[in-house]
Amino acid sequence: MAATRKPEGNADTAAEAVRKFNHATLSNACSRSGSLHYPGQAYSSVAAFKRMAQNLPQSFEQTSGFLTRLHLDGTLTADYGLVADHVSKAKTALAEASRCADMLADALNRAHSALSPIGYSGEIED
Repeated sequence: MAATRKPEGNADTAAEAVRKFNHATLSNACSRSGSLHYPGQAYSSVAAFKRMAQNLPQSFEQTSGFLTRLHLDGTLTADYGLVADHVSKAKTALAEASRCADMLADALNRAHSALSPIGYSGEIED
């Protein structure tokens, strides 16, 4: 039976993908733009980041709902303080993160639209 991937593993994979993108596009002695060579690559990359940002609010809302259910079931404990305080703070922060992700998605949508008409007129690399 195939193992089911755990949700935190998926989130870690997304974070690692962003880290790899950052490393791949880092300027170096051989290239001013790392492995980005054409505007279409920026267009496609921004589109992918936009999709990720658009999906983050649902992830945060589902995480918040999960914490709420466990708290209402009485199955959470805390190393210090009151569980209710920690759950409340986590839910508030996740709601804020959701709003920030919506703003990020909106900004990336505008960037994606702005990149749409841009082409490349330099030498084409093989």
